[in-house]
Amino acid sequence: MIFAHGVGSRGDLPLPLWMFTWASALALVISFVALGVLWPKPRLARASKGRLLIGRPLPATVRGLQLFGRTAALVLYLTALWAGLFGVNDTASNLLPVTLYVVVWVGAQVVGGLIGDLWRAVNPLDTLSWLIEKSVGRTAVPAPPGLGQWPAAAGLFVFLFYELAHPNGSAPRTLGWMLLVHTVVSLALAARFGRPWLAEHEPFSALFSMIGAMAPLTAEPSGIRLRPLMSGLSTLPILPGSLATLLVVLGGTTFDGFSESEAGRSILGRPVGWGGALTQTLGLVASIVLVAALFGAGIWWTQRVTSHGARELADSFTSSLVPIVFGYAIAHYAQLLVDETQSFVFRLSDPGGLGWDLFG
Repeated sequence: MIFAHGVGSRGDLPLPLWMFTWASALALVISFVALGVLWPKPRLARASKGRLLIGRPLPATVRGLQLFGRTAALVLYLTALWAGLFGVNDTASNLLPVTLYVVVWVGAQVVGGLIGDLWRAVNPLDTLSWLIEKSVGRTAVPAPPGLGQWPAAAGLFVFLFYELAHPNGSAPRTLGWMLLVHTVVSLALAARFGRPWLAEHEPFSALFSMIGAMAPLTAEPSGIRLRPLMSGLSTLPILPGSLATLLVVLGGTTFDGFSESEAGRSILGRPVGWGGALTQTLGLVASIVLVAALFGAGIWWTQRVTSHGARELADSFTSSLVPIVFGYAIAHYAQLLVDETQSFVFRLSDPGGLGWDLFG
């Protein structure tokens, strides 16, 4: 049995291809015409300030909820890591694959785009880094200038390789060692450069923070603010590597969908083993390059008809990719999220697949 996305399976869209194509084209044309007529001037930057919902210092109830969330996230993180390393090496019963590929990878994107960057509030790596910082008390040094989010782009490519190309990418033992290495490296870098390293450079944190800029809730120094949907994208900081991070994720989702289509199967077949992993990796790289080339072509044409430089335009349009990343996640993973979240709840009772029944 062959599974997509590392865990679970998905069906094909129950629409004829011609109907889907025409509907997509009409939606695109109508949306652009509506935007051109109804939204001729920028408005989001002014609206992004929103209004203060909960001021600082935060009420004890909110602090208690955050403490509970951080504790629960840390316990789940360590439990899933333990399950991957010491539980049964079976994707169908181990807690780690569904936690990593569904709850974190898909769930955090959905919650981040619709509500707010919940990952930032409960990040278990940040909690571990804080505990180490308190116990050791080491002084951090500044991160190398200009590094930006390039480490996040590289880390997300490695993750997508495991999800889409690695011959054992759904095996709990494989994922357990990958997660252990990621944890050790992330904590070592946070100890060296400080906890802000995790927020800006750690792969999941960097991506989820960009998606969280779409959401109505945001945590600011003044407190928790409520703002119109999408308005946070207008003030999203664009760092070196931010564009690459989004292009890697877009290319990965595009390749995932293409590889499961009839055209993709006719070109790629059903590759197995490390030989198949090479084919899948080349396909993944080609998809990322294609998406980057399309974005570059748009920037090149815009540069021709305006007085702006290519770098300025690329930075200006990077935030416009965030809703596309979010939309791709919803369109591509919605069924997986609904189906496999139920499996996640069941597996909490026996995280290692060892025959436990903790919660009846």
